[in-house]
Amino acid sequence: MFRSRLLKFAIIALLVMHALSLWAADSDLHRPSGLEAIVPSPDLPFKDYVLQNSARIREVLARDYYAFSDEPFGPGYTIDKTLAMRAPYEWRPVTPECADGQPRMGFLLIHGLTDSPYLLSDVAASLRERYPCALQRGLLLPGHSTVPGDTLEMRFEDWLTVTEYGVNSFRGDVDALFMVGFSTGNSLSVRYVDAHRDDSLVKGLIMLSPAIAARSHFAFLSPYVRWFSDWLSENGEHDSARYESFSMNAGAEFYELTSSLSSASFVPIDVPVFMAGSSADATVNMEAAREFFCTKTPRGARSMLWYQATDLDLPPQTQCDGILVIPAQSAPHRVINLSHTSISMARDNPHYGFDGDYSMCLHYGEGTADYAACVSDDAQTVYGESGLGSDDRFEGKLIRRGSFNPHYTQLIEHIERFIESVN
Repeated sequence: MFRSRLLKFAIIALLVMHALSLWAADSDLHRPSGLEAIVPSPDLPFKDYVLQNSARIREVLARDYYAFSDEPFGPGYTIDKTLAMRAPYEWRPVTPECADGQPRMGFLLIHGLTDSPYLLSDVAASLRERYPCALQRGLLLPGHSTVPGDTLEMRFEDWLTVTEYGVNSFRGDVDALFMVGFSTGNSLSVRYVDAHRDDSLVKGLIMLSPAIAARSHFAFLSPYVRWFSDWLSENGEHDSARYESFSMNAGAEFYELTSSLSSASFVPIDVPVFMAGSSADATVNMEAAREFFCTKTPRGARSMLWYQATDLDLPPQTQCDGILVIPAQSAPHRVINLSHTSISMARDNPHYGFDGDYSMCLHYGEGTADYAACVSDDAQTVYGESGLGSDDRFEGKLIRRGSFNPHYTQLIEHIERFIESVN
């Protein structure tokens, strides 16, 4: 009854908002590009998948960003650099020590919602350094890496198709495949192993900021609301790696993708799992992720890093074996807690790192004095998740949304330990 009344109220309110929004001019970036990432045919060679998507991304970047500014994403961000951040990729073994007869291992990396492959770029580089003989491929989900307007038409079924294509591209090349996901990329990994329970190729899931369910209690409304309102937030696009606008359709497709994962009827998977996430995550429901870890993954073949903001005691109802609690704070890096977007990025990342080029400050409102100070004044800022502190301050300091993990080296060590335990 409550949900029914809430739905009616939300629809009426959004009808009014939608009518008012028709008076506003719409940006070309917030319309579909017509060049969204492809859904490949099953027999398309992966190198051609990379080339075709890269050509589309370059065309969109040239037409909708670089045609109006030489540096739409800031100094040094050429079209080639931005393309390299956003495009899918393939890294093949090239080192002399990769002799025949060595175990053949593969990594399939799947980015998150409104993100690009760049959000797993540090993890990809770390895995390549540790496993130079592995075959590594990074997917691009349709709707991403072009313009946010392409999220208005994307469908989760296409993401599932691309995920299956990605897994199948390794067959015959590797004996063991690890699926490495960030956020929604993990939802796709879980959906894949659920639908292919007899597939012996996939040996483990590496799940960073795992998206088992949305944090918002109103996520169930998004499939209805998208018919009346296009955007939950519509911003200028200044980040070369990911969208800064969020469409209602993006939320709806995420909800439909994940709605079964936190159900009591979901049958536990038997693929080994590594998870890492933050107790302060404002994007996904980390309690749902921890419940999934404790009840739906195999005992003795699972491990989880739980970055705790303050209280280090786990609630009794969600305690289980395999969870390691790590204090999230890092005073030298002015980190109060870890955000959803922190987990997978190294502190020395040139774009999102401690001394990186980009600061996540849009919550202050682009063009405001607080926004300018948040971006430029290191001495007056701390890093944390959205909602940290009160009145958009923490102990008097402005808050940049966390974009790097000060414990990244430790994270990679645990991932390596997990991989070795499976192999």
